[in-house]
Amino acid sequence: MDKRYQIEIQQLHNTFQTITCSDNENLLDAMIRQSIPCRSDCGGRGTCGKCKIQVIKGDLDITSQDHHIFTNEELQKGYRLSCKAYPRGDISIKPIVGKEADIEVVTESIRVSPIDIVSVEEESYAIAIDLGTTTVAISIIDRKDGSIVNTHAVINPQRVYGADVISRIMASNEGKKEELRKAIGNCILEGILSVIKDTGITANKIWKIAIAGNTTMGHLLLGYSCETLGVFPFTPVNIGMIEIKLKDIISTSIVQNGINDSLNINMLSNIERRLNLVDVEFVNTLQEVPVVLLPGISTFVGGDIVAGLSFCGYYTNKKPCLLIDLGTNGEMALGNQERILVTSTAAGPAFEGGNITFGMGSVPGAISSISIRGKEVTVGTIGNKPAIGICGTGVVEVTSELFKAGLIDDTGLLVDEYFKDGFPILRQVGEEVLVESNNSQQDQNSAGTEIQFTQKDIRELQLAKAAIRAGLEILIKNYGITQEEINKVYLAGGFGFKLNIDKAIHIGLLPEEFRDKVIVIGNSSLAGVIEFLTVSDSKEKMERIISISDEIHLSNDDDFYDLYLKYMSF
Repeated sequence: MDKRYQIEIQQLHNTFQTITCSDNENLLDAMIRQSIPCRSDCGGRGTCGKCKIQVIKGDLDITSQDHHIFTNEELQKGYRLSCKAYPRGDISIKPIVGKEADIEVVTESIRVSPIDIVSVEEESYAIAIDLGTTTVAISIIDRKDGSIVNTHAVINPQRVYGADVISRIMASNEGKKEELRKAIGNCILEGILSVIKDTGITANKIWKIAIAGNTTMGHLLLGYSCETLGVFPFTPVNIGMIEIKLKDIISTSIVQNGINDSLNINMLSNIERRLNLVDVEFVNTLQEVPVVLLPGISTFVGGDIVAGLSFCGYYTNKKPCLLIDLGTNGEMALGNQERILVTSTAAGPAFEGGNITFGMGSVPGAISSISIRGKEVTVGTIGNKPAIGICGTGVVEVTSELFKAGLIDDTGLLVDEYFKDGFPILRQVGEEVLVESNNSQQDQNSAGTEIQFTQKDIRELQLAKAAIRAGLEILIKNYGITQEEINKVYLAGGFGFKLNIDKAIHIGLLPEEFRDKVIVIGNSSLAGVIEFLTVSDSKEKMERIISISDEIHLSNDDDFYDLYLKYMSF
């Protein structure tokens, strides 16, 4: 019989919560199982360093992964990776978590083509959902005029199983399929209740819900097997338009005499506490609302890109246009109303602050812009808050600035002065300093703390930008046109929304020929879902887009590897 240990967890304001952990279970899995907020970009493989904890009382063995992530001083202070920590007795710990709950999610969009809203006379509403790998955005729409009544955005709770789709496919295939399904189902239910809160809208006025996401997110939401998604020939279970009911997603039933066990009780308590909106009759009615999952083009180009292409008017574009959605997956589509080529490349999480030493999401205090003039470094942060780390746009900017200042060469190699410890973006000095990010939170002595950008961080950015640029070049080559012949370049997604285009071109992420063609459009996926719910022929337009789209598999192109190596350089 497994031994079980008491794990006392220090939370905000020195409050404590006690959970249990068996002797064959690591602390990360124990915390996830018991709804303790945590993060693991690598899916618990011990490589990302995001699931840090500090032992306050008791002992935890030091693993080889701990030695790789922490300094000897940090190990002496009790820092460990929770994904590799197996208790052998009762202990007290403090999770070293960032403020990802406050992440800034882009929900707005900039329309680039006209549409005709179909209005209805009676009171009726629709709910649009952008189911992203990193975030989930939900908007409620008034069908009388197509206006947005309210929007709610949160972190995708599946991030505890990995920051990218590959990690989540692996987690699903390793026995966590049901946990992944419940996590996102409950997130959607809570999000819908949040977006309706204070609107006075009753459940019977909700006409339809539509969801767009990449293929993996759709499979995880519906509980499909991911066994064939991650291995050649990468076959999806279903990428067509799927029509179900909300109860098929949230997999719960709130009945008159209580709450079904399939609904996470901790999540429900959170809804009651934050929203004061859990009404049995309301949720029962809500569960019967029709839900449509928008169709995708392939395993690697899903409904979110189809929604974006529709939003950008590809069904009417006469000249070839390019859509680029930058994130952990870099999806691209090039074409017009006659022919579209699509592709996807694994950029990794660097554009969202992942695998970066002091990397983090777009939270208040994340460094998002930077300039270097001699020895003077000036940074801008999200919300103008004190700097606590660096987000994806900051990663691009600091790399561009280091290159411009001659502190890295065209191979990405830092000068000797900064090669070992990294370039100090910011130094904070005080009697007791706390630097907090999703990657590091450490109590330091009076020597102060540096937010550094390291040689490893530069390599992570190079890998991401080389994948995007090489994929872009292959797409253009296969379409049979030049960069100059592309009419417009639509840059979608939260990262692209705040990207400094000049600096992106400077490091080679985008070609010089795009300088005057880029149009930043924001959350094209959510906007495309809204259009699907408010425009009468939107379904036919999406079907047309899919019918004229073909996928380019980058791994099958002999030039991809050579271009990838070429664009590693600046």
